[in-house]
Amino acid sequence: MNICEVTLLLCMCQLSLQAMDTGFPAGLMADCPGMNRTTTLSEETKQSLSIVVIYPTKGFLIRHKEARCKLDEPDCVTKHINFADRKTQVLISGYMDASFSPLVRAFVAQFLSMKRNVLVLEIFPILVRSYPLAARVTKPLGELLGQFLASLTQQGLSPNRLELVGASLGSHIASHAAVEYRRLTGQRPARITGLDPAGPCFRNVPPTARLHADAAQRVDVLHTNVDGFGIAEPLGHVDFYANGGEFQPSITGKFILPCFQLCSHIRAGFYYLLAYTNPDKFVAVACDSVANARHGDCYEGTIRTNILGPKTNFTKRGIFYLPTGAVSPYHLGLNGLKKRKYGVNDYLLAPAPEGDITI
Repeated sequence: MNICEVTLLLCMCQLSLQAMDTGFPAGLMADCPGMNRTTTLSEETKQSLSIVVIYPTKGFLIRHKEARCKLDEPDCVTKHINFADRKTQVLISGYMDASFSPLVRAFVAQFLSMKRNVLVLEIFPILVRSYPLAARVTKPLGELLGQFLASLTQQGLSPNRLELVGASLGSHIASHAAVEYRRLTGQRPARITGLDPAGPCFRNVPPTARLHADAAQRVDVLHTNVDGFGIAEPLGHVDFYANGGEFQPSITGKFILPCFQLCSHIRAGFYYLLAYTNPDKFVAVACDSVANARHGDCYEGTIRTNILGPKTNFTKRGIFYLPTGAVSPYHLGLNGLKKRKYGVNDYLLAPAPEGDITI
């Protein structure tokens, strides 16, 4: 066997292992037309975009104020906030979402309580379109945001105090913004968190065309609907697969409610938000592969852990299985270190009483 044949055999083995690990990208809308083409924004479209600036105040009755600035007006931002004494948090929501949605506002309130400046990219005017078109727009929109953040750096914004949280399509926008920011400043933002990064249209694109680990100093990803609206492949330095990453458990009262595609996709935001108010409770277990994480087969041998949220340890890189409960506040704490009898569906045991059932 010559060296070419050996190389070919090794490549085939590697591809085979990858296929066993995450499977081929056969989830929802694995491919979308035009994703490999250049997409640009018109000047009219650029002028329609804005960022909402929200900042804490020292007032007794009014705890915060907000202003709306265009993405070519960095002076509008610096007029309202001071970058020197606070971290700056950038929030980028998902498809057909907006700065005024209840979940986005819950994140705003959380980061304001931590005395951070908050910038919310207003993507609603541009992403309320067909999804494949919205997916193509993530790159130019992210680059525009990156240019805006670079201009703020010239006015005092430190990359080491800059963190971005993106949900679904917003995860990829955050990544493109960070790449453009680095191109212009030579530095990377401190952190990007991806909340169930969008999979449709992004499953077959090159790694740099979506959220990836090199985009920021630290990149963590929470997967909650990998074969539906999310994506199976690990994208960050630390990737959490909640309950295997596909469907999330749900009980209301004593009734089991299906939590399928959209419900599981959105659940990423709730888990991450609650991880800030319960910073030690969302305990995850290291896995050897995504395949193991899908089934929670990560409890053999020495158990290594990490924590979702503000206390994520980025020196512990890799894939982590994150077990949760079926009701809010979802976290299991140290109980998450015990393998559950039925994996993600252990909650199916709860509603079954002993003896005969009379209905």
